[in-house]
Amino acid sequence: MRFISIFLASLLAATVVAAAVAYSVVNVRPGDVLNMRAQPSATARVVATIPHSATGIVLTGRRATADWVEVTYQRHRGWVNAHFLGLASGRYEIPAFLDCAGTEPFWSIRLTPGYAHADLMFAERRYLFRISRFQQAMNRTDISHLRGIARGANMSLIIRHESCSDGMSDTNYPYSAIALISGTHTIAGCCRPAVAR
Repeated sequence: MRFISIFLASLLAATVVAAAVAYSVVNVRPGDVLNMRAQPSATARVVATIPHSATGIVLTGRRATADWVEVTYQRHRGWVNAHFLGLASGRYEIPAFLDCAGTEPFWSIRLTPGYAHADLMFAERRYLFRISRFQQAMNRTDISHLRGIARGANMSLIIRHESCSDGMSDTNYPYSAIALISGTHTIAGCCRPAVAR
């Protein structure tokens, strides 16, 4: 009986972690919808529509060129353009594509749907983290925390909605960031939505 209880508890914990990383619709006007398509193309058949304020969109792990990802939403499965997805919703959303960087030492972290690509130039290390958790601070929804895991490494990334300067140019960025990589490197910098490629 104890084994079954432990197994069920671990299964529930795994489910909670997986369910914690859900996306929302962003950059869609009120009254409009995000089309879910049968194939990763703007001309493919629409299989379902997702409201402009929807949350709880889950990535299946399949992706295609031109920034299309397969998702599930309310028992529907299909392809969406990931530039219309973000973590959280409303005023303090985090776009699915976000570029973060810091200077002296130089580093960058690029968020893409489900992943964080980290390049620590100063340490000559690169990581591909799978985003394993996302949450906003309970009393400050302008502060978000992402956790990522990679083979032999982990990442905690705190993103805050605030004006940020990189210290080297006159550019102001809309987000600040602090990252802790594998408990070894603590780095700080600024972020901005990534330009569609």
